[in-house]
Amino acid sequence: MSPTPARPPPALPDDVVEEVLARFPPDDPALLVRTALVCKDWCRLLSGPGFRRRFRRFHRKPPLLFYIYHCATLIYYKPTSSFRPLHPASPDWNILNARHGRFLVLNVTSPAPSMEAEFIVWDPTTDEQHRLPMPPFEYTSWNAALLCAAAGCDHSDCPWGPFLVVFVFARSSEEGMMSACLGAWREPISVHHDGPCDMRVRWPNALVRNAIYFGCHIKTGVLEYDLGKQELSMVGLPPLTYWTHFVLMTAEDGGLGFASVQGSKLCLWSRVAGGPGGSATWVQQRAIELDNVLPVRDPSMSPNVYTVAVAGELGVVFIWADGELFTIDLRSGQIEKVGNGISGSGFVPYTNFYTPALGVTFTGEEAKADASSASKI
Repeated sequence: MSPTPARPPPALPDDVVEEVLARFPPDDPALLVRTALVCKDWCRLLSGPGFRRRFRRFHRKPPLLFYIYHCATLIYYKPTSSFRPLHPASPDWNILNARHGRFLVLNVTSPAPSMEAEFIVWDPTTDEQHRLPMPPFEYTSWNAALLCAAAGCDHSDCPWGPFLVVFVFARSSEEGMMSACLGAWREPISVHHDGPCDMRVRWPNALVRNAIYFGCHIKTGVLEYDLGKQELSMVGLPPLTYWTHFVLMTAEDGGLGFASVQGSKLCLWSRVAGGPGGSATWVQQRAIELDNVLPVRDPSMSPNVYTVAVAGELGVVFIWADGELFTIDLRSGQIEKVGNGISGSGFVPYTNFYTPALGVTFTGEEAKADASSASKI
């Protein structure tokens, strides 16, 4: 009489499996695809919203999936993870910025002299696109920012929700104006100041608390738009700031800050209370020495080293130095080289939690996962 075959071990509870899978590295979504192909139960778990929430909660900070930069009329894509977009960015696009899982793109629809254009809000994980007309205002220079507009959103999973585009522009050399689009462009509001107000399309902007900040082609200030009060104002900058060499960011205390290469140092500034009459003032919080690490020369003599972007969720500043790209971890001070032959113009990092979509169909005991599609976590 043949021995009775041993029973297979009982399946692990779903919570235990999810707890293990949530520890997979977030910058390697291809690993989740291979894991989902093991069995239909794991495929079901990885496709569910419960795992997505657990995965985000465990890792907290979204990984850098890739970055895009412009060189002349070309767009270059540089992966920093196993993620790949469904479709590459169009060569006609001008990538402006990325926030909350989506890109804001300027798409030129007709060449000079008419130079007609539109905005595109693009989710690279799903290839979903929303098109907006350019605002019907006269302006000499402008910039724009993309924001999530969902009430109470924690911005961990908001590409499917509503969005807001803030458009700032100069109508004259001494006037900054702003309009916002949430379905339709609003009437612009303005702020007047002394001195030139000139904005650049590819200059990074910063979302700090409930305000969005834009750099200007001046040495005296940046534009601030309060999203709650819907007010536009000017915030002064310290006199040592090189207007081409700083990026706005959220400071360590949660307020407005910026990073700037000055000499051989990366200087980190924050705006704190304590000025005359209780007003806010700028304080240099610390400086990170770049000498003997990067090919640094005095930027006042030859601006070959400057900050190009910030990945605020990661606490990382990107520095361009003579065609080489470096990241600096603001917490540890660790410097890492991440690219060669890279232009510092139009550099946009993309951070997000992502898992390849698992389009699951069951036939008997078989599970088939369509790894060619993608969905956002």
